[in-house]
Amino acid sequence: MNNLDRLRQRFDTLASQTDEEWSQFVPVVESVDYEKNDFLLQAGQVENYIYYVVEGVVRLFLNDDGKDISLDFVFSDDFVSAYSSFLSSQPTVFTVQALTDVQTLRFSRTNLLTLYEQSHKAERIGRMIAEQAFLRKTRREVQFLTSNAKQRYVQLLEQNPILVQKISIRHLASYLGIEPESLSRIRREV
Repeated sequence: MNNLDRLRQRFDTLASQTDEEWSQFVPVVESVDYEKNDFLLQAGQVENYIYYVVEGVVRLFLNDDGKDISLDFVFSDDFVSAYSSFLSSQPTVFTVQALTDVQTLRFSRTNLLTLYEQSHKAERIGRMIAEQAFLRKTRREVQFLTSNAKQRYVQLLEQNPILVQKISIRHLASYLGIEPESLSRIRREV
């Protein structure tokens, strides 16, 4: 299955499309590959794209007084963007980085907004992707407010064991809001 077919299949999980509706997406999709540690976007830049991650792992993080804080990890078959910057056209505080070699398909803001004007189905798919991102962000916020570090780690193991296997202890610890030494201790206990 080629990358465009995978994207179409992913879109069809949100709202099935006719061949004609899909044909509107094809000309505005750009294939871009990144090597491990490349930046899709750096803090201070304006986000102009929404990416579909075909293969690989991407990390969103911010830098707080020289310390990287991992905010999210995105895996194959999901979407990533510094979305607040994408919506506002203002510089982002987030950095988006490839943690592995990454294959993406991306949509520019300009092309996507034009597509939304032309197609109700495209607008619906875009809305559903945004809703899923909002729900994921809300779950993470609630988890931070209601769970301790050990509980967050156990929940992470249950919900996303791949994350725990593919991400370095340093990045995983910052995602959980703890120091790497604390994560090592929690891992021994669990």
